[in-house]
Amino acid sequence: MRRKNAFPIAVREFVYRHFGIRARQRKVLAGNATDTSLEHYLKSHVCLKPFENLETTNRGLAHVCCPDWLPTPIANMDGDLLSQWAGPMAQRIRKSIVDGTYELCSRRYCEHITDRRLLHRDHPEVRKVLAAFAGEAVPAPKRVALSHDRSCNLSCPSCRTGRIVAGKAEQDKLDRVFEQSALPLLRSAKIVYITGSGDPFGSNHFRRVIKRLNRRDFGHLRFDLHSNGQLFDARAWKDLDLSGRVRDVEISIDAADPKTYAIVRRGGTFAQLRKNLAFIAGLRRSGEIRTLTFSMVVQACNFTEMPDFVRLGEEFAADRVSFQMIRNWGTFGKAEFEAEFIGDPAHPQHKALVALLEAPEFSHPIARVGNILGYTQALPAMSRDVAFDDGADAMTDAILEVD
Repeated sequence: MRRKNAFPIAVREFVYRHFGIRARQRKVLAGNATDTSLEHYLKSHVCLKPFENLETTNRGLAHVCCPDWLPTPIANMDGDLLSQWAGPMAQRIRKSIVDGTYELCSRRYCEHITDRRLLHRDHPEVRKVLAAFAGEAVPAPKRVALSHDRSCNLSCPSCRTGRIVAGKAEQDKLDRVFEQSALPLLRSAKIVYITGSGDPFGSNHFRRVIKRLNRRDFGHLRFDLHSNGQLFDARAWKDLDLSGRVRDVEISIDAADPKTYAIVRRGGTFAQLRKNLAFIAGLRRSGEIRTLTFSMVVQACNFTEMPDFVRLGEEFAADRVSFQMIRNWGTFGKAEFEAEFIGDPAHPQHKALVALLEAPEFSHPIARVGNILGYTQALPAMSRDVAFDDGADAMTDAILEVD
C-alpha cells in the first residue's frame, strides 16, 4: 500500500497529536486498577528503559518506552532529540519511576510489570543508573530504537489492513530525518534496535540505515533486530554485513501451524519461515547472536497453539518465547475485534485461555506469558517460578551492557 494523498494523513496526525495521545493516556490510567501487591512491587522495583532507551515512531515522535506501554512522547523527531531527552516530560517520566508511582505507565500492557521482571531498586545496575542521573548532566541514551518506518513485506491483520511500502519520496524524507535527528544519538549509543514498526529486511530505508551504520564509523554499535523472519536469511546477513555486530534477535511469528500462519502472517509462508529459523538458530547456537526470542500476538484464532509455540522455540534454539494480547490498531471493525479479543472475560473462549495457561509447557524455562496475565489474572506455572525473580533474566533488554 503506497500513500498517495498527504492531506488525510496530515489530518489524522493532527487529530492524534491533539486528541489521540490524551485518549491513550486516559485509557492507560483507567486500566491501572488498584492492586496493593502490585503497588508494593512498583515501589521497590525500577524500570530502566526511560533512563536508557529512546524510540522513534512513524508519527514523527520520540518515546522512552514502547508507545503501547507508555503512550506519552517526550519529543518531536524534527527537533533536537538529545536536548528533549533531558527535557521536562522525560524528567517527569523518570521521576515517576523513581518514586514508584509509574503514573504514565500501563500496568496491564507492559509485560515487564505483568511478568514482574523489573529490577529491584537495590540492584547494582539500578544504583549505578540512578546515580548517573542524579547530577545536572543527563547521560545520553544507550539504546536507540528505530521504529519510524512501517514498511514491511507482510500485512499481518493484527497490525495493518494491507501491505505498507514507503514510496521514493517518503523514503527520501525518512533518510533525511534519520540523518538529522537519530544518527547523532547513535554516535554515543551502544545499541540500535530495528524495528518495532515494520521489518528491518523488508524496509528499503532500514536496509540503508544498517549499511549507513557501517563497522568502520559505528563499530561500537550492536544491533538488536526484530523481524518476521521471512527475509532473514544468509544472503541478507552477508549483504548487510551483520556478522559480529548483532546482539539480540526477536522473530514475530504468531503461530505454530502452517494454516494459522497463513492467516495471521499474511503474505508469508511457514515453510520459508522454518528454513530461515534454521539459519537463525545456527547463529544462536554458534554464539553469533546473544539471545533469540520468538513472539506471538495472542488471539482467538491462535491461542490454542501457545504450548506448541513454546516447543517451536525449543526446536529452533530460542532463549525465550513471549506472548502479547492482541490490540486493535484500527485494523479491525468492532465485531471483528470482539471475535479475536480473547482477553475479554466475556469472550466465549476466555475460560479456555485461562485453563490453557496451566499447560506444562509454560513451566519450561523459555516460556514468558507476558501481558496475558494482565487480562486473565492467572498465575501459570511459569510465572510462579520467575514472576518475582530479580535475577539475571530481569529486564535484560534494559541493562545495555555489550558483552
